[in-house]
Amino acid sequence: MTSVFCTLFDSNYLDKGLALYWSMKKHIKDFRLYVFAFDNKCYKILTDLKLKNVTVIHLREIMTPALQQIQKERTRAEFCWTCTPIVIEYVLIKCEEDICTYIDADIYFFSSPAGIIKEIVDKECSVGLVRHGFERNCTYGEGIFKLGKYCIQFNTFLNNTDGMQVLEEWKKDCLDWCYYRFEDGKLGDQKYPDKWRLKYTCVYEVQDLGAGVAPWNLHLYTLLEKRDGSIWLAYKNRRFGLVFYHFEGMKYLSNGKVYLSLWNPCQRGTGRKVRLLYGEYFDKIKLIRVFLEDTYQISFSHMTADVEQVLGTKNLLKQFIVREGLFQGLEKWIGYKCNGLKNM
Repeated sequence: MTSVFCTLFDSNYLDKGLALYWSMKKHIKDFRLYVFAFDNKCYKILTDLKLKNVTVIHLREIMTPALQQIQKERTRAEFCWTCTPIVIEYVLIKCEEDICTYIDADIYFFSSPAGIIKEIVDKECSVGLVRHGFERNCTYGEGIFKLGKYCIQFNTFLNNTDGMQVLEEWKKDCLDWCYYRFEDGKLGDQKYPDKWRLKYTCVYEVQDLGAGVAPWNLHLYTLLEKRDGSIWLAYKNRRFGLVFYHFEGMKYLSNGKVYLSLWNPCQRGTGRKVRLLYGEYFDKIKLIRVFLEDTYQISFSHMTADVEQVLGTKNLLKQFIVREGLFQGLEKWIGYKCNGLKNM
């Protein structure tokens, strides 16, 4: 069975989008990927590359007068979030696909997601959601309350009455309100799925722990081994193979280092997990950037964030450091050179 996916990004995310594609080629036997290019440069390069199993669709194909107005009123990120249900709908309706999984451009596969999609279909459900997987401690309630129980990173919709009903509701909600602020129980596109499982019986919560590992929960898992190219983790008494990792919040800093956005960077064993996960990803990103710079003269220097801006007082990692007295841990855990990880 061919797995169908869609994603969206502009030229600022080309390196991450191509890394995602490379990981799909490596781990997914049979797939189709619909990439919605959100600027002309991104569209030109992707069409020129003629990537196997990829259909490139320009942003203008989904634009409407309402979206044009929204694009003027919302930030680039907010506009992308607004369009997420719209691109899924396009693939299901315009491209006549029976099922489609939206994936964020900054996730990276370490094994095949076929089992996750099969899990959803076998449960005879029309929508599949992946949990954020926040730690159940004093910050758990706050995370759920503000960010939502489910993460918009790997979301599956079937092209049937139930699936399209949920998708249509999500689209209307995002068109009406989708901003990067917490307001009236909403935050971007993240909180809307929380109500679906209460409202619809067709919505399924994915149980595979290999989906949803991310910077905000990496410290919860124990690294067991890397075997035959697969990474095995454990959570309490459950062993599982990592399917994908979400490299959310990672920023290249103006001092030549990389901010990893880990929620609990000084947990014992984190360094080994970081070297394994981020090491492969950094290597791939570096190769892709060199290729894009040499072939298409794309510079990613404009994406470098100011150090003080990223490590400001409102930043969650610095809150950890200030609260727990871990100033010395700062350089140890986020001071990774772009050209590889330092020995730790």
